[in-house]
Amino acid sequence: MTVARISKTKSPDVAAHDPKAVEAIGRALKAHYTDLVHAPLPERFVELLARFEVADRVPEPKGSRDAIG
Repeated sequence: MTVARISKTKSPDVAAHDPKAVEAIGRALKAHYTDLVHAPLPERFVELLARFEVADRVPEPKGSRDAIG
């Protein structure tokens, strides 16, 4: 059985990256990320966060830790 060896040097199938294309992709990704960061949260998500916040403030009933064990 013959095992093919993979060269760790240059691969003839890989083209050099076009600097203009890389720059354009970078600008597009940055713009998309900026839009995501500044987009409002969906109302359902805001509601869930508010519920978690309220749940964190509710004091634990007395004796509940002792019952666990």
